[in-house]
Parts: sequence; C-alpha cells; structure tokens
Amino acid sequence: MAVIFCLSFLIATLLSLALTPLVMRVAFAIGAVDKPEERKIHKRLMPRLGGVATFVSFGVTLMISHFLFPHLDLAEVVTRGNWLMVAASFVLILTLGVCDDVWQLKAGSKFLVQLLAGALVYAAGFRISEITNPFGGGLLNLGVFALPLTVLWVVGITNAFNLIDGLDGLASGISLIAGLSIAAISIFHDDVQTAAVSLALVGAVFGFLRYNFNPAKIFLGDSGSLFLGFTLAILSIESSTKGSTAFSLIVPILVLGVPIMDTILAMIRRVLGSFLTNKSSAPSSTEKIRSMFVPDKRHIHHQLMATGLSHRDAVIVLYLVSVAFGIGAFLVTAGSLSTSLLLVGVALVAEFGVGKLGYREMAFIRNGLLLRVYSRTFLKSAIPQIVLDTVSVFAAFILAQLVAAPGRLAPDMWRYWAFAFVLVSTIQLLAFLVGGLYKRTVSLLGFGDILQILKSTFGGALATGIAFTILPPFPSESRISLFVPLDFYFLTTLVAGSRVIFPALNYVFRRETIEGKRSIIYGADRNGLITLQSLLAQGNSRGIVPAGFLDDNPRLEGKYLDGYPIFGSHWKLERLLRKMDVGEIVVACQEMNSLVLDRIKKIAAEYDIPIKQSEMKFDLVGVEHSASGTVPAYLDNSRTTRAA
Repeated sequence: MAVIFCLSFLIATLLSLALTPLVMRVAFAIGAVDKPEERKIHKRLMPRLGGVATFVSFGVTLMISHFLFPHLDLAEVVTRGNWLMVAASFVLILTLGVCDDVWQLKAGSKFLVQLLAGALVYAAGFRISEITNPFGGGLLNLGVFALPLTVLWVVGITNAFNLIDGLDGLASGISLIAGLSIAAISIFHDDVQTAAVSLALVGAVFGFLRYNFNPAKIFLGDSGSLFLGFTLAILSIESSTKGSTAFSLIVPILVLGVPIMDTILAMIRRVLGSFLTNKSSAPSSTEKIRSMFVPDKRHIHHQLMATGLSHRDAVIVLYLVSVAFGIGAFLVTAGSLSTSLLLVGVALVAEFGVGKLGYREMAFIRNGLLLRVYSRTFLKSAIPQIVLDTVSVFAAFILAQLVAAPGRLAPDMWRYWAFAFVLVSTIQLLAFLVGGLYKRTVSLLGFGDILQILKSTFGGALATGIAFTILPPFPSESRISLFVPLDFYFLTTLVAGSRVIFPALNYVFRRETIEGKRSIIYGADRNGLITLQSLLAQGNSRGIVPAGFLDDNPRLEGKYLDGYPIFGSHWKLERLLRKMDVGEIVVACQEMNSLVLDRIKKIAAEYDIPIKQSEMKFDLVGVEHSASGTVPAYLDNSRTTRAA
C-alpha cells in the first residue's frame, strides 16, 4: 500500500508543478487576474485560476492510479455511488470558480450553484445520515434532516476555504495539512481508497504551493479555494463514516478547524459589530443578517499581521494551529485522547487566542454590548425577568434534587419532572410576585432590594418544601430538611445573580472603558467612595481614570475599597507620582490635618499636579405654598427657609 500512496502523491505533485506555469499564462491571457485594492494584501496584478492546475492534476492522478492499480477500486470511495453525479458536482464547482475568477459573480448566484453541487453530492452517496454523540455513546439518526445537514456541511466548508484564502499559501497550505490528516485517519481505519484519494489531493496542492507560497506568483482564486473546500468536505464525510458507520462530529471539525473557526468568528463579530452602531444609523434585522456575509479585512490572518507578524509568519502560525488540530483529530480517532478533554482545551485556547487578536466586538464587557442588550430587554419589562426567574427556579430545583434525592433524576421520571416544573414554578413565582420583586428597579439595586430577594426566595423554597411533604407525587424520601436549604441557596444565587449582573456590568464597563491620566483620591471613607463613583460616572468626558486611594489610617493600607487599592498614607504620594501618569489629586475628606494638606500641596506643586476638593452637600430647601401651586423657596426673594 505504501507504493500506491507514494505514487499517488508523486504523480499529482509532478503534474501540478508542470501545469501551474501554463495556467499562469492562460490566466493573464483571458483576464483572470486579481487587482490590488483596499481589502487585498498584494500590490500588483496577480493571476488566478490556481484551481484549474490543482483540479486537473488531482483528476488525472486518480485516473492514472485507477489504471495502474485496478485492484484498488477507487470507485468504492462512493459507497452507494454514482460517479456521474460526483463528476457533475466537481465540474459545477470548478466552472463556478473559473467564472468568478474571470467575471466576479454575485454572491447569491454562487450560493445557489453551491447548493446544487451539495445536493448532487448527497445524491451520489456522500451522506451524513447518522451522527455520534461526542460526549458519550449512541447514534442519532437524522432522518429527513440528513439532506439539509449534508448540504450545509459541504457548502459551509466550501465557503470556509474561500474566506480564509487571504494570504499567500494560506488556503493551499491548510488544505495540504487537512488532506494529510484525513489520509492518516483513513489509513488508521484501513480505508485505503479514501487515503489514496486524499494523498492525490495533497500532491496536487503541494506542487501548486511551490508557486503560491509567499511571495506568490499565482493565486488559488475562487476556482481553487472552492474546489479544495468542496473536495475536503466530501473526503471528511467519507473518512468519518467509513471508520465508525456514523459521522463523528469532532474529527472532521478538528481536521478543518482553522477555516471553520475563522468563518464562525467572522460571522459572530460582524453581527456583534452591527449592534455597536449609533442609534441614528442602527441597521435593521435583515441588514444585521446580511452583514454576516459582507467581506472585510479582519479575518484571523489579517489580525495576526496587525499584531506585528510578517506575511509569512502569520501563515506559518496558522499552519502550526492546523497541524495541532490534525494531531488532535487523529488522537481522538485512535482513542488516545478524551473528546471532552480536547474540547475544553480547544475552548480555552480559542478564548485566549480571540483575546489576543484584538477583536473589539468580542470584548462584550468593554464594548458595552451585554450592557445594551440587558438594558433593552431585562430593564424595560417584567416579562423577561419572569422568564429568567422561571429558568432559575427550575435550575435551582434540579441542583437541590441532585444533592437531596438523586434517585429522582432517573430518565423514566418524566411525569414527575413535568408535574414538578409546573408546581415549583407556580409556587416560587407567586412568592416572588407577593414579595414585590417585579416592582423593584434592577438598574439601581440597593441593600434593601437584596434583603427582599432573600425573603422572597426563602418563602418560595419553604413553600415548595411544604408542598413536597403533602402532595402524593413527592414521597418522604424528598428529604425536606435537606431540600429546603439547598433550594434556597441555589435559588437565591441564581435570582440575585440575574439582578446584580446589571450594576456589575455597568461598574466594570465604566471602569474598563475610561482612558486617560490617573486620579488619586485622598480619603478612603464614605466620602472617598462617593467621590470614586462620581469620577466613574463622569467617565471619558474628563479623560481621567481613578487609580486608587491614599489614607493615613495605617489599618487600611494594602486593602481595597470598591475594587480600588488603598496605597497607604500621604507619604506614598511622591512614589506614586513617579510611577504613574497622574492627572489630579482629589481630596475627599471634608476635614483634614493642615500639616498633611500642606505636604500634599507641596508634593503636587513639585510635579505640577492640580489638587481638587470634593464637596458633599445636602441641603433641604423649604417651599412656599401659594394659590398658583408650589414654588421653591429659593425662587422667591421674599422668603427662604433652609434646613441643613
């Protein structure tokens, strides 16, 4: 078998090396060139049609392999196959790509042709009819959903490679690595036919990469990116279903991880970006959906270059990421790596990577998106609060049952769960209603509101526990003495958390988004706290960021007030001025030692830092009642009454 694999790779490589220069000349002759523009990296005319060289090399290699090794029976790659439909789908995709390389077709037309090609693939026998559970055993038969899921997979992967084709050698190199991964997985499953086809594709791409790697002499064009994505989508289906009789989701997703990740990330950030526009120019729902497909210059490879990486280094970094994904897919296939563990690792790395790429749209707290969504829905009506409380009620009930009576979570207890959901929701939501939770504003949550939440949740948990002891569906093993405190704890955490989240987000957003010089507050007491909140509320209008507090109480040094450090006494001021870009010193104390104030003034004068006094005044102004109505006393020159 090694001879077959080597020959498939070598024949495709040699054909691609020979054909690519010829295709370059043809591309210039027919006008299939990529012109420089704002969204492009290159600065000169570049020939496209790279897909023609790879397609011809791949196809000819398969025909040669079929005649040289008839016992290989490459026709078996189509399991219930129809070679005519397979050939028609490939010709359709290649023709679409070539036409787009020459005439720049509309996105809608391209999408319809891709849907037709995906349907032909399904009819030819490449189908996702069953999928495996990545977190456990068992199969899920898709039934009528097999066709749309197969077409969605094929079209999605096809376009993913089209989107990632933004740097020299990027899409072709990722295709090569994905093809090698599929070949390795196929060999592990003794699927010789799929492995041979994959290596023929790898050889065709490898030969083309000689001309496509930075600095490129030819681009893949849509003919190449669509063809490679289309072929790899089919091979990923074939390699997965041959190995496990069902489509294992995690393996092909990992193999094609980089283009999938880039596509999903692009769609998410474009939609999120549409929510960050000003109200005067806020897009409609249709425009927000359409924005997912608008091309831009902020893909992963663009962001890597924006961090300071060179063109070639950015491509190599993504090569390494793709290799890591491929190794992970193979280890999962071989049973050497837990799927759940791998998913957790990928999620953590992806979260870290997205943060480093600098996507403002993904910084939900810093851009205030969560705050806007929360304020537009949760704060304007009691209905969203009731819906969220219903979820919290049942989640708390389940968690309490897990500890108090885990036997109740058996799958055959669905009647119990249905009745419990209605009963628990009714009792506890009524307790919230009677407790007045839906008459309280969330935007200005105070200590009294928290106490009321505690009263309401305790009442709801207690009433639920009593109901469990007297109603027939709930026998004595519900363990009322343990269930009530557990339900109260979980319910309070969820209900209070849903209300605290708005002021918490508001606080973090105000703190994170202010940019400018630092402000040092003298006085870590109530007045200092009020001063801090006032500075945060003024935000970017002043361009000064609160840095922390100074206070001459030695017991406060090293502690925090509302999340801001207390640096120590005023003797630390000079050191802070040397370390920080301080823009002002704010004195929050209403009365302070004159010697301390003199020292602060002297140090501030040396560094040319202004000192400001924070004044707290609370005056009750009397009013005069007249026939015409109530008039503030300070508007009436004849009479003024004040109470301080």
